[in-house]
Amino acid sequence: MLPNFLCVGAQKSGTTTLYEILREHPDVFLPRKIKETKFFVLEEKFARGKAWYEKEFFSEWKNETAVGEIDPAMMFEEKSAQRIFETLGKNVKLIFIFRNPASRAYSHYLMSQRKGFEELPFDEAIEQEKERLQKEPGKKYNFSYLARGYYAAQVQRFIQLFGKEHMLFLVFEDDFIKNRKSTFDRIQEFLGVKRVELNLDIRSNEAAAPKSKTLHDLTRKKNPLRSVAGKLLPKSVRRGIQKFLSGSNAEAVINPKLDPRREKEIIQRYFMDDIHQLEKIIGRDLSTWYA
Repeated sequence: MLPNFLCVGAQKSGTTTLYEILREHPDVFLPRKIKETKFFVLEEKFARGKAWYEKEFFSEWKNETAVGEIDPAMMFEEKSAQRIFETLGKNVKLIFIFRNPASRAYSHYLMSQRKGFEELPFDEAIEQEKERLQKEPGKKYNFSYLARGYYAAQVQRFIQLFGKEHMLFLVFEDDFIKNRKSTFDRIQEFLGVKRVELNLDIRSNEAAAPKSKTLHDLTRKKNPLRSVAGKLLPKSVRRGIQKFLSGSNAEAVINPKLDPRREKEIIQRYFMDDIHQLEKIIGRDLSTWYA
């Protein structure tokens, strides 16, 4: 069974929590082995074909009504909308979650920093983003702090192919944080499943920092040990070891907040035109982001 719904983004807007909550619903099937298959995101995976995608990630389906996948990279990746259209057709249901793009950018930055990808201060990272992405296009998922927040153009790629009829637009701050109960009622109705009481207190992707920077760098950055392991061990084994070591080396932290004045400055400098376009597209007032 192939998906009949997808949550395509945005990143750092509660998609992992959405995955954890929805997978508890008896009428919803989501891939169990992995949250994000990257089938519609990465060229090498999409090239394996529809049959591979279905067998690899949805073979455990047991007649659940709603079958889906949740991956925030799908909204950002330019080719994903067309790939989804070709694979699943025009009637697939699509969920979008939008977050204040300045706070989203900062949360993304902190994640990249924790994972060892980012060494620049935040302000310098966003100032240099365009140049960095031009020089290192392979890093677009790591350093796209501002780019991922230009929601209007990303949504329009999907609207051109699918129209709005089968789309659900959610706002992270209003719907996912302030009104989670009514929002999950809406999601269940949108997916066409019976309404059940779900555990809405699940919190996923809690911030964590490495206990040992040495071990963190050993598992994340280029070094002789990683080079040897790359030659001797299969990719799946390497990822398993890395995940275990990273988990053992992590401790919970409280994410610092972006200064409200700086947040407003970033909104005014980079995002105002895009936000106004998005307001027209989804028919919602987003002034809490910029007022």
